[in-house]
Amino acid sequence: MSKKITPITTRSQPKSDLTYRTLSLRLASDGRPSTLDVEGRSVEVVGATENPVTIFDYDQWAEIDEILLMSGLEMPESRQVPLMDTHSRYSTASVLGSYRDMRVEADQLMGRAFFSSAPEAEGPYTKVSEGHLTDFSVGYRQIQSVWVPDGETVKIKGRSFTGPVRVTSRWRIKELSVCPIGADEMAKARTAPAAPEPPVNQSKEKPMNERLRAILEARGLATDATEDEAWAFLGRGMVPETPAAAGTGNDNPPDADTIRAAAIAEEQARVTEITAMCARHECSDLAESLITGNVSLDLARQQVLDRVAAREDDPNLNHHGPAVIQADERDKFRAAAGDALMIRSGSRPAEPAVGADDLSGYTLRELARHSLQLAGQPTGGQPLEMIGRAMTTSDFPYILANVANKSLFEGWDAAEETWQIWCATGSVSDFKTNYSPRVSEASDLEEVPESGEYKYGKRTEAQESFSIATYGKLFAMSRQTVINDDLSALTDTPRAHGEAAARLVGDVVYAVLTGNAAMGDSVALFHADHGNLVADGNGGGPGIATLAAGILAMGTQTDLQGLRRLNIVPRFYLAPKALEGSSEVFFRSGNFADSDTVSTDSSLAATRVNPYGGNYLTRVYEPRLDDDDPLRWYLAAKKGKTVKAFFLNGVQKPYMETKAGWTVDGVEYKVRIDVGAKAMDWRGLYQNDGN
Repeated sequence: MSKKITPITTRSQPKSDLTYRTLSLRLASDGRPSTLDVEGRSVEVVGATENPVTIFDYDQWAEIDEILLMSGLEMPESRQVPLMDTHSRYSTASVLGSYRDMRVEADQLMGRAFFSSAPEAEGPYTKVSEGHLTDFSVGYRQIQSVWVPDGETVKIKGRSFTGPVRVTSRWRIKELSVCPIGADEMAKARTAPAAPEPPVNQSKEKPMNERLRAILEARGLATDATEDEAWAFLGRGMVPETPAAAGTGNDNPPDADTIRAAAIAEEQARVTEITAMCARHECSDLAESLITGNVSLDLARQQVLDRVAAREDDPNLNHHGPAVIQADERDKFRAAAGDALMIRSGSRPAEPAVGADDLSGYTLRELARHSLQLAGQPTGGQPLEMIGRAMTTSDFPYILANVANKSLFEGWDAAEETWQIWCATGSVSDFKTNYSPRVSEASDLEEVPESGEYKYGKRTEAQESFSIATYGKLFAMSRQTVINDDLSALTDTPRAHGEAAARLVGDVVYAVLTGNAAMGDSVALFHADHGNLVADGNGGGPGIATLAAGILAMGTQTDLQGLRRLNIVPRFYLAPKALEGSSEVFFRSGNFADSDTVSTDSSLAATRVNPYGGNYLTRVYEPRLDDDDPLRWYLAAKKGKTVKAFFLNGVQKPYMETKAGWTVDGVEYKVRIDVGAKAMDWRGLYQNDGN
């Protein structure tokens, strides 16, 4: 009968934690772990097996069986991962030690769990050593998996699997955790190895390992002894049965325990090498026959190479099925829950995560309770207490922070700011004063007469200094907000902070224009000495004459040495909203009438072409300029030649941090952005005061 796949409901709970397999210690007769090393504070643990384990799959949105192929295990080069407390992976205080010496033996992942001497590890270690805490759970990330539907059989890496089952053919171990409840009944912590019993009815058809027999012959086994005689010789401690053995004159009789241990170690080395070699070349099914057949390492290597060669020629042996890249199952739940809250708030993602629609009916309180279920923690008690516990898990605060962060960016992206149209951006790595140098052109070349000398030219250098600052605010998500299922506190509030961050950057940029601070030469940005200012009754609104004057002023600016005209061309027209109407009438007019224009036929004045009409200039109308002066307008050259907005490490969006509330019962969020702005050169800017 095929396994029934049960979808989750609001009251159901997965049989095992997401992306984890829980394993139980094997205890000795005294109730303690049989492989416990008290001095080394360690115990040997089977990290995983190929036994099917039921997990909750967010692609199927149901409970399914999963098989982890040991041939697909990826381990770090150090053969070590953290030993955690119940998969709480977001705090160093949850690290109890490490899982070391990892290796694959047949269909099992073996290793030893070492407990730290830190205070937080003392309690779990004591409970493990006393036999009260017996379960471990491996945390892993699926890399490549094949879903085998019910009733179908698929061959994967030379092995056949019948569905319904998910076969994970590539996976990476991330951590091992001490936890309270077991799941994988076939995987146990390893007990202390016992000496092997002599095989019964051993015959020449299955000969003894050559290395083992050589050791026995060196200790007195006759070279022509049968297989049964060899095993009997090993079983009685490598002592010959003939009376002559006692009278050989050997004052140091063979140490049976030492020889037996050496023989066992030799055999274990062969088994380990064959297992690892088969796993490495994805033919673990061959390992058992090589081991039980007492095949030597040299012959085993040859058979493995033959299998690899045959696989390359046979497409059936190399069929991996419809492999898909899998995300971490816990991450899938978080993504689904986060998108579900966004759907509830009215901001449906373009591609919601799998399961988001199913979770969209959950209230914040129900999501908190479900997060506790997944973490294996109690879900009862008063609502305030239950939600408080959920706030301490890794899942629920992450979901809230993820939704708040998305809302923050929605507010940032929705803000209609104009500075990006004409202003360039830059990056700085710290908050210190930074400098941007400007180097002049080289001196003019001079004629060199016959037998004359070449002369060195010179270049002049100037620089502008600037720095950035941090701007931020706090807001909180309380337990009462969760109980009240108040989504506005989770979406509207961070969205408003995103808009505030965007507004702040605009304030900083336009303050460069309106503030008119001194440049590197100690002269104001807009000044008569800079040749970029028209004021004191000489200005006026946008028109043929006023624009022509601005274009002339920018085009005739000189470099630092005054050796050449820079011919700067304005690209942008910046003005307050108060000038938008009259400005657009002018720019959209194809013709103009100007009483000051000299013409041989004044009747032609009304039909003159407007040289600045259409898209000659990109127009930007900014209300911040109204707050400064509703008549003042500007011309700006292309990006990079005027004002630059600088961000810390180039991050041009707000950043949100989360921590457990200290002044509130809940979670606190801090929104910040690091930004500054500076005019890089006055030559690319021009101001007309409109009067």
